[in-house]
Amino acid sequence: MKNSKLILVIILLILLTAGIIYFIKTQGTKSQPAVSQDSPSTQTESAQILSTKPDPLENSIIAASDPVEITFNKPLQNIGELKIRIEPKVEFKIELSSDRKTGKIIPLKPLELGITYTLFIGPETKFDGMGNWGMEKIYHFKTVKYTGV
Repeated sequence: MKNSKLILVIILLILLTAGIIYFIKTQGTKSQPAVSQDSPSTQTESAQILSTKPDPLENSIIAASDPVEITFNKPLQNIGELKIRIEPKVEFKIELSSDRKTGKIIPLKPLELGITYTLFIGPETKFDGMGNWGMEKIYHFKTVKYTGV
């Protein structure tokens, strides 16, 4: 009986020690120093969409002539490198903000009323200091319905 209690205490001490060692090792990997803003890793950080207008763009209802804006965390290389496609097909022009982080998508003709559109931001979109974006972002939005006069 004494031997079984002693064995149980030894097993509990081993488990407790293993748990403490595991905790110390996992906490050590989580508490790494913060990366400074000037480090190379922030320069190669992937581009992300920060906001849209309307916000949120997904499943929003917009007026037929309203532009759509997409703001990124990094500047685009130029207007031609913001690869946008809208389905059903829409003719539009793109304007960039002075910092080249916001693309404004302006329909050349009013969109059809009561239609759902899909806006694709292509993976070949290019940002300063990066090559292709490498991902595709898709938004769905609708135009207001015509209810008659």
